[in-house]
Amino acid sequence: MFDGRYRAVIADTGESKSIHYHLRYRVYCLEKRFEPVEHFEDQMEIDSYDERSIHLLIQDKPTGQWIATARLVLGPPETLPVARVARFSLDGFDTEGKQFAELSRLSILKSYRRHGEQQRFNEPEVLLGLIRAAKDCSAQLGLDYWLFLCRRSIMRIIGHFGMEMRIIGAPCEHRGIRYPYLGDLANGFDGIAKRSPEVHAMFSRKNTLIPYSELYPETRPSLAA
Repeated sequence: MFDGRYRAVIADTGESKSIHYHLRYRVYCLEKRFEPVEHFEDQMEIDSYDERSIHLLIQDKPTGQWIATARLVLGPPETLPVARVARFSLDGFDTEGKQFAELSRLSILKSYRRHGEQQRFNEPEVLLGLIRAAKDCSAQLGLDYWLFLCRRSIMRIIGHFGMEMRIIGAPCEHRGIRYPYLGDLANGFDGIAKRSPEVHAMFSRKNTLIPYSELYPETRPSLAA
C-alpha cells in the first residue's frame, strides 16, 4: 500500500520547511485559488500559525518529488485557526489537562489527485499517509485530541476506513461549506481493524515518520531554522 511507493517526512530543517510552504503555495494559491497569489511573492504560503506548528511532507520515492503536506498547529482549542472561523463546543469531552492540535493544510498536488483511465496515483492512499504521519507525530508529542475543519466529503472517505471523527459545531463558510470536527487520538482509530484490514496493517507499522535531517543529513541544522 502506501509504504511501497511513498514516505512520510517531518520537516525539521529550514530547507524542508521551505519545501512544505512552497507545496502549500502550489496547491492553495495556484491550483485551488484559496489564497491570493500576490500575497506570497516568494511562492511560499505561510501564516502566523506556522511558528507553533509541526510540518509534515509526503515524498514519492521513485521520483523523489514532494507531493503532499499537512501540519499540526499546537495549542489550546481557543487559540487554534478553527476558532477564528467556526463556532464549536467541547462539552461532554474529557478535556481537562489534555493536549490539543489542529490538523490543517492537508495539501496534495493536483497530479496526484487525478482520476480516470490514466490515473497513476491514489488520492485516498496519499490522504491516509498524511493522516498516519500526523497520528504518529501526535503520539510522539503526547497529544490527546485533534481539531480540524473540513468538507463532509473528506470525512466520508475517512469514515469509510473506520476512523471516527465527531462534528462539534455548525457548518460555516470557509472556502466552501465546512464543519468543525474533533478526533480523539486514544480511540478514534479503533474501527479501522474491522472496516479495513489493509489500512489497519498500514497504521500498525512503527517508525514510519522520518525526520528530513536524517534523510538528508547534509542539510542540517535546524528544528529552529
